[in-house]
Amino acid sequence: RDKVRYQYMVPSFLFCSPGEVRKAFAVNDFDTASPTERKMTPMEASRLVQDDVSPDVLKAARAELLNYRVSPETLQRLGDGLKLFEGTHSFHNYTRRMGADNASATRYILKFAPLEPVLVPGNDDQPETQWIPVQVTGQSFLLNQIRKMISAAVDHARGVVSSEQVNQSMRKDCRMKVNVAPAQGLFLDRSFFELYNKHKVKNAPKHGNQPELEMLDWVEEDEKEMPAAVRRIEEFKNQKIIPHIVREEALEGNFIKYLYAQDVLYAQEVYSLIEDDKEKE
Repeated sequence: RDKVRYQYMVPSFLFCSPGEVRKAFAVNDFDTASPTERKMTPMEASRLVQDDVSPDVLKAARAELLNYRVSPETLQRLGDGLKLFEGTHSFHNYTRRMGADNASATRYILKFAPLEPVLVPGNDDQPETQWIPVQVTGQSFLLNQIRKMISAAVDHARGVVSSEQVNQSMRKDCRMKVNVAPAQGLFLDRSFFELYNKHKVKNAPKHGNQPELEMLDWVEEDEKEMPAAVRRIEEFKNQKIIPHIVREEALEGNFIKYLYAQDVLYAQEVYSLIEDDKEKE
């Protein structure tokens, strides 16, 4: 495999400002719906959400947030934030327990961009919701790298972090905390086998003792008919994977919990520099 493309489904309410998120939870008269004074890690905040936030609180907050729709300006800022990651950078701040001096931290991102927002029909349990598909293509990725990049790009789009801070997070002399978006929205979209198709398949007839090999034609190309394999992949993605992500959010509220942990509980400022190396995530 030469490169790989992942897709992440971002619910539109993830672009709400921290003030809007706190207001959504404060509507429920929840007595801890204000930032705690005690500093805590994102992992501690996540555990506290699981233990302390009742289904009724999440349901009420969801009702306040689900109707949010991204503006063209927000979508543009998202695209600008994602583009900052393209190229070769050190992603030591976008994984766990890895220093900038580790060669494995350096990764190459070919393309990172949002697609057009999609509206998912509602049902008796929840109204119609808007989701923004985001696709990232690279040679390989680190643990949590995509989820952390998504978190930073979304925060860039909603004005929580600046372009300068995102660029700084990829400098080798910088240690910085970056939040991790929920795993729920991420899935493998495509694998690319260009070298295999170019060398193994096309050169097979030159060697009489080798059987003919089939092209691994799993990627769409501009101005060409979509291969049958790609049509099946797209059908499965649109009919099975994406509806599953939407249903899971309706049942579990993982993105709502993520917003609560980030904007209500998590007092320690994210994207600030880490001086003590023991604070590595």
